[in-house]
Amino acid sequence: MEVLLYIIIILLFIVELAAIFIPLLPDSVFFWAAVILYRVIIPDFEYSIYFWIAAVIITVLVFLANYLSNAYFVKRQGGSNKTVIAAVLGIFLGTLIMGPLGFIIGPFLLIFVVEYWQSKNRDNALRLALSSLSAFFASAFARFFMQLFLIIWFFIEII
Repeated sequence: MEVLLYIIIILLFIVELAAIFIPLLPDSVFFWAAVILYRVIIPDFEYSIYFWIAAVIITVLVFLANYLSNAYFVKRQGGSNKTVIAAVLGIFLGTLIMGPLGFIIGPFLLIFVVEYWQSKNRDNALRLALSSLSAFFASAFARFFMQLFLIIWFFIEII
């Protein structure tokens, strides 16, 4: 039974890491499913308070990483405050309207439209919109290492 439990947990962690790069899958859900599954199957096991605190904080950071990285990259490329707001709204609205791929497409389109509307400079608008793609890859990189850290800590906890 325990071997099956470990196989399921490892599969959940693999899907968790894949979810970082595939917007169709939600972040952190698979990590928490593995953590809770282990706790339910092995009832006498207790995670340390430090693990719980770190897991919650990192989960929040993983969630915010996309929003913060979009705002950072747009601002770094010279975007206005309206463009930064468009970047953040683009993630939210893009996902609502276009589904998971809207997570990437939404910010790109909204940044382009807002910046072009403000400056009438297509090249600048395109440069800022492309910065949202850089933000996606940077946040994916950061989220990958945060999740990997939690997965390694999980295995250290259970050993």
